[in-house]
Amino acid sequence: MKSLSCPPSAAVETPVLSRRPLRLETAPEAVRAPARGAVVSMAGTVRDSEAGEAISSIVYEAYEPMAEREIRAVVAEAEKTWGVAAWARHRLGRVPAGEAAVLVAAAGVHREEAFAACRYLIEQIKHRAPIWKTAFEKIR
Repeated sequence: MKSLSCPPSAAVETPVLSRRPLRLETAPEAVRAPARGAVVSMAGTVRDSEAGEAISSIVYEAYEPMAEREIRAVVAEAEKTWGVAAWARHRLGRVPAGEAAVLVAAAGVHREEAFAACRYLIEQIKHRAPIWKTAFEKIR
């Protein structure tokens, strides 16, 4: 459902790929505003196991120019479709278990569009952005 009463914010930070740890509080703060009563965020964190084996981290790589372009496109699509402010960031390199590999957030006037946009962000980024896991560091 599109809400035209909450236009996207020009001040929302451009999504980027990052080799630094992602702070969970960054996502909702990036889209929060007095006109937006619903703020929804999602963090995809690295689990401590993969295929039944204990791991300490995952290494993420990307075709960076295309990944950044796709993430920006997904954010713009969410903003246009649901009339929300949207934000996303994905981490690259070694990401220890328990830390965030991807963060997304959407804020709108009402929860329905904020939830829909947030779900769209994570699903489309996972589907479209050329980012992949290249190594699992197993615990011995």
